Amino acid sequence: MLNMWRISWRNITQNKKRFFISLLGIILGIAFVTSMLIADKTTNDVFNYYEQMYVANADYWVLSDQHTYSEDAVSSISTSPAVTETLIALDKQAFFELEGDQSLNQRSVRITGVNNQTSSLLKLPVIEGSLDNEGLVISEVVANQLNKKVGDTIRFADLGEAKVSAIVEYTQLLAGPSDWEGAESTSFRIMAPLELLREWTGMDNELSYVRFQTNEDGQQLFESLQNEFLNSNVYVQPVVADDRQSNDIGELYTFFYLIAWLSIFISGFIVFNMIYTSVMERKKEFAIMKSFGYLQSSVSKLILIEVLLLALIGTALGVPIGIWLGDMFMQTLLGVFEFEMVYTLNWGIPVLTAVVIGILFPVVSSLFPIYNAGKTSVLLTLKTANHTHSSPKQHLFRGVVGAGLFSFIFIDHPSSYIAILASIILLFPMLLYGLSWVLKPILKVFFGYSGILASRSVTQQLNRNANTAAILAVGITVILLLSAVIESAPEGYENEIRNTYGGDLRVTSEVQWSNEDREKLLSYDSVSNVESLMEATPITWETIDGKKREFSILAVENEGPTLFEDSEKEQLYNDLSKEPSILLGKRAFDEWGGDVGENIYLNTPSGVQQIEVIDVVNTSHYSGYVAFMDENHLTNEFGWENSFDMLLTLNDGYNGEQLREHLWMDFSNHLSKVETIEDEIKSTTSSLSGMNELILTMLVLIIGLSSIGTANTLLMNTLERTSEIGTMRALGFTKQQVKKMIIGEGLLIGLSGVIGGIVSGAILIYVTSQSKLLEGFISFQLPLENIILVLIAGVSLSLFASWISSTTASKINIITSLKEG
Repeated sequence: MLNMWRISWRNITQNKKRFFISLLGIILGIAFVTSMLIADKTTNDVFNYYEQMYVANADYWVLSDQHTYSEDAVSSISTSPAVTETLIALDKQAFFELEGDQSLNQRSVRITGVNNQTSSLLKLPVIEGSLDNEGLVISEVVANQLNKKVGDTIRFADLGEAKVSAIVEYTQLLAGPSDWEGAESTSFRIMAPLELLREWTGMDNELSYVRFQTNEDGQQLFESLQNEFLNSNVYVQPVVADDRQSNDIGELYTFFYLIAWLSIFISGFIVFNMIYTSVMERKKEFAIMKSFGYLQSSVSKLILIEVLLLALIGTALGVPIGIWLGDMFMQTLLGVFEFEMVYTLNWGIPVLTAVVIGILFPVVSSLFPIYNAGKTSVLLTLKTANHTHSSPKQHLFRGVVGAGLFSFIFIDHPSSYIAILASIILLFPMLLYGLSWVLKPILKVFFGYSGILASRSVTQQLNRNANTAAILAVGITVILLLSAVIESAPEGYENEIRNTYGGDLRVTSEVQWSNEDREKLLSYDSVSNVESLMEATPITWETIDGKKREFSILAVENEGPTLFEDSEKEQLYNDLSKEPSILLGKRAFDEWGGDVGENIYLNTPSGVQQIEVIDVVNTSHYSGYVAFMDENHLTNEFGWENSFDMLLTLNDGYNGEQLREHLWMDFSNHLSKVETIEDEIKSTTSSLSGMNELILTMLVLIIGLSSIGTANTLLMNTLERTSEIGTMRALGFTKQQVKKMIIGEGLLIGLSGVIGGIVSGAILIYVTSQSKLLEGFISFQLPLENIILVLIAGVSLSLFASWISSTTASKINIITSLKEG
């Protein structure tokens, strides 16, 4: 057995350059897979970490449909034997006193007063200072923005001042703007001792919420509290780790796995190409082995060991590189978000998975040549010379099947994308053949007679060369489609936001808006309409699998602002008004997992209710992780009575920025947030620019990996034609002419891959833009910058790959090659 391993090692290293190129393809493929798997796991861990930090050890909390409620209303909680710990909190909007020229809205700050900063119901990772229940707790972002350190004093307008006792990491409880521009639409957040905040505000018996932890009797207490709070302004909810309203990262996971599978696909092709060609070259060797008594299984085992050696070495080298790439990828990815998030690289399970994939995928990719080697016929192989050229019947069969699969462009279904990509691979011999004929005069101009030979040589191994170009084209197609989605998404998001935001500004107050407030808002020259917006939040619910989730429910009515898009909107309003029912946004519907017509379990202020889901709609609110209910039913049966938001529609020629400062000045005593539609558009689309940078990086890496396949194919073509090239040299061809011929072949393969990829990418982008499944969210626009990058990277890397092979061809010994022939 040890002898077979030695023989296999000798066989795969016999041609060192081919061995190195094939090994490099496996290394990069495994490195990409490892990095994407690590990025997936680590990203998931990051958001889970911040979700759990927000939840801490709390099981339930008591909230209100008013800004505050009396502490007496929840006095039974602190005395209940089922409660093991409580946390009392009061929120108050205030303003920093600063020496700079910041506007009033930029100085707005939400102060959260808590009775115990060291409670286990809070997670505050301290960077500097300590949680002493005497001073202020601020996040690192706020500390940097205000240029404050532990011990420094922060002053608040019309309230008082206090020293900073602790600076902590980013946490959702203290989330705020990272710069003064962001402070225009988002308030800062800090934490203070509850008694100090009560002393400043005089709100001695008021609370915003109570968090509490329970023992095994917690469920009973929860149910009893639901009954106790019926017909009051307070309600109890489970504390749920669910930040999907603020984080939409599901598409990231799809991106990770798409790149991983694309890398595996390309690497698998490189391995298949090498092993298949090696088997075809060694047919006589296998025939002689079998004539000496080797079994079919022994020959197949020999090739299997060769593949395993490649896989083991490639995996051993690719996984560490993948861990490093995963770390670099995470730094880039988290840099997209507004806050500096901490992470610990989760590489354990991803590395084990990558090792399994790294060993299995080369074997799976090589199953056909492994089987083919064992089936070698002794008599037929010894009687005939090796023949590896593809036949016209093969080309015809590929063309017919490819044309059939290409017809899927007229079918609007996700599976159509796979069929179209498969058709690209199958139709590529026709494209390569046509392109070699079209470019023959151009190659003749640049390379002379070597260019004509290059055009002819490419068609001799048409299937193999076409497959190589097709792999490059598929990689380019997928990346260009992702690029187009990333570029087009901001426009799609903007259209969706403008159609469903409900106005031009959303103004939030700490108390209910009065009729006098409404009249004052309408008195502004810039304001044409004012509509109230009722939002019940946070509301917990259950998926079909029984998992607890949390979102907001927005009130809608036929005469109110437009908050969702649907072709039968009028009918939906009528259906909602008949009886208590609910509409789900697209992301909420997908997370729920049920079907239209089924009931969803909600923990409402009026207790647990089963409410029928009558439809799923598109909306910009919370990226679709939201629900809608008729306003009357939301108030009466659901149990939510108050509204703190106003939607303002502006007259033509005015924008929200002009009005924002006036609103803060006129309503500063109770205003808590002013968000313009432009703020919402910016916050939704800002991270896409960072995603585009990742796409560009992946584009170059995928083209680089595909170019390794090109180099591998050209090298095998060259080695198969050793005798032919020796004859050419004997007839007077110079080394430079041979080099030009191989470079011309590589240029044809690379150009066909690039051109095919761009054309296929444009087709898929058009198909996506016309898809009814996306409802016009993606427009047809070509990512021109990325296409230019594809041309430059594809051609230059293909030339480099062909140069590597051309040096081998130029070094072929004339006498030795003629003897072998």
